[in-house]
Amino acid sequence: MPVAHPAVVARLQELQQQPEQADVYLDRWLRRFMATRERELRRQVMYECLCEADDGTLLGVILRLEARAKEGEANSRWLLTELALTPAVLFELPYDRLVDLYAAARDAELPQLAQRFLGAQSLRPNAPNEGNPHLDRPAGVRTTQARKGDRLELDRLRHDRDPRVIRALLDHPRLVEGDVIRIAAMRPTSAVILENIAAHPRWGQRYRVRKAIAFNPHTPPALSMQVLPTLLAQDLRELAGNIPLPPGARDPVPGLLRPPVGPEGNGDQD
Repeated sequence: MPVAHPAVVARLQELQQQPEQADVYLDRWLRRFMATRERELRRQVMYECLCEADDGTLLGVILRLEARAKEGEANSRWLLTELALTPAVLFELPYDRLVDLYAAARDAELPQLAQRFLGAQSLRPNAPNEGNPHLDRPAGVRTTQARKGDRLELDRLRHDRDPRVIRALLDHPRLVEGDVIRIAAMRPTSAVILENIAAHPRWGQRYRVRKAIAFNPHTPPALSMQVLPTLLAQDLRELAGNIPLPPGARDPVPGLLRPPVGPEGNGDQD
């Protein structure tokens, strides 16, 4: 089990005790973010902010961002929502750094913050599962069909369990929101497939897609932590009821019973 560097934990605790210090960094992040109009450029701005901060400061600023968003500050809630819509931004950081960030948040007794970095393991290179109960063709053939197949092929391939096939399918021009919702709701499924959907520039911002991800009991806790703040209150209440979620994924729901604020709506419907 990784052990956090004492200096990182000390810096995080310093920013907890003196939130005005964290505000200096967070306000700088917000200014840069708010001045950027294009979605892809906003993603790059977020990544640059993460890279420029040391580990303790990065953790302290994210913690402060969550606090200000929970208090209802519109711009902070918007930034937190955008961070949730592009969870892969966090996981583009070097794997070793993600491990250190997780360890520091854990050792500082901030489990919900630590959960943001739990998905790092699932993004490490692994051999994808070649098995498919619906199709007996090789994965390479299925991936090619996912890029250019007809409607019948799409209906068959959305049941695929290979992340490479689903990644190609998400870019198919004839795929519609209902298809993606069915893929996101599929059980069982893999964390990699759900993370690919959440990070997709077209589908990850659709409200009903994010809801399907949040309601899937196979969604890893780290991804749940990214998606939950973007859900509406009535859906959070439903999640807090009888939806079967993995250990830890349900914990933040009671404190999130506010709809997110920002320019994004529920997304276009196909």
